[in-house]
Amino acid sequence: MSAQEELKARINRDNGFMSYNGITVAEVGKGECLCRVEVGQNGLNPHGIAHGGLLFTLCDTAAGIAASTTGRKVVSRASDMHFLRPGLPGVLTARGQVVQAGSRTALCTAEVRDEKGELVATASFEMFFLDGE
Repeated sequence: MSAQEELKARINRDNGFMSYNGITVAEVGKGECLCRVEVGQNGLNPHGIAHGGLLFTLCDTAAGIAASTTGRKVVSRASDMHFLRPGLPGVLTARGQVVQAGSRTALCTAEVRDEKGELVATASFEMFFLDGE
């Protein structure tokens, strides 16, 4: 099993918050991560679309894992989220990417797409390295 496959398996197995929210890591690589969630009844708001908190969690997870592929321990420090279209029931994916990493923080982005590849939301995150140099 490759190091990337081991990392993906470990995250999917050990992250209780992701599991609770139905989020899984589909792909992971240096500075990037693809997460997915199947939006069912428990992920919908009263209007029958994906809850904004679920979309935010999906983005935060993808961006945080992307930042952690640097080998550092990270937490979100600040974020900016843009909801562009309703997330309908079904599979949504978020691709997180590291834009720039410094000694104490990293700038990451995430995009949520639906099953048709339509852009649902975008986000940017400032990640803080807990094990700063």
